[in-house]
Amino acid sequence: MQTMSALSGPQIRHAEFVRLTLPSATYTFCNAAQAITVSGITFSGLGAFLQLSDVQRDIKSTSDDISVSLTGIDPSKIAIILGAEIKGSLLEIWRGFLDSNNQIITSPSLQFFKRYKGIVSSASINEKFDEQVRERVATCLVSAASIRRILENRMAGIKTNPSSWQRFYPNDTSMNRVPVIANTFFDFGKEPQTGSVSNSGYNSTGAGANEGQGKGWGGN
Repeated sequence: MQTMSALSGPQIRHAEFVRLTLPSATYTFCNAAQAITVSGITFSGLGAFLQLSDVQRDIKSTSDDISVSLTGIDPSKIAIILGAEIKGSLLEIWRGFLDSNNQIITSPSLQFFKRYKGIVSSASINEKFDEQVRERVATCLVSAASIRRILENRMAGIKTNPSSWQRFYPNDTSMNRVPVIANTFFDFGKEPQTGSVSNSGYNSTGAGANEGQGKGWGGN
């Protein structure tokens, strides 16, 4: 557990810091009024142009999502945003506590704490006409799913058909008889019989050929 010593001060100044890691580039920005450098990383100050949705705070890990909104984007840059591979990128959010010079507090320890880590699930662009400045204003909304939700939706395991199994274990033939067994009828409940039992006496509906004689699937 990390101690936030900045919370015990008479004045509490804080800012949210975001790092968006795309395959082609990494973008860092914050909602402070000016750029702030933390551990060699410079976060551009976007001020009120950056908005974050509420971060759910629980003692145990939760699978909540978060939204990041960037307003005041130049309409000529929309094509760059749409062309970037935002979906599937890594989104990280920190909260940093500032001193009187609007810099991160470093004493007695660095007051910079991670709040969220997730994967971008969707991104959208909204435009509206600002009558005061007489120009279009674009807003980029990025939604991210937490790592916990990604793990919850992850498909795990291996299929037991030969093609899927041998994709991971090329020399293993233990699943080669699965298609044969899958199409074999097993008369569960009856006394074991010597030799093999053919299922040719069953029609396409699964009913037994001697059903009219009072015998079902596994009874006498």
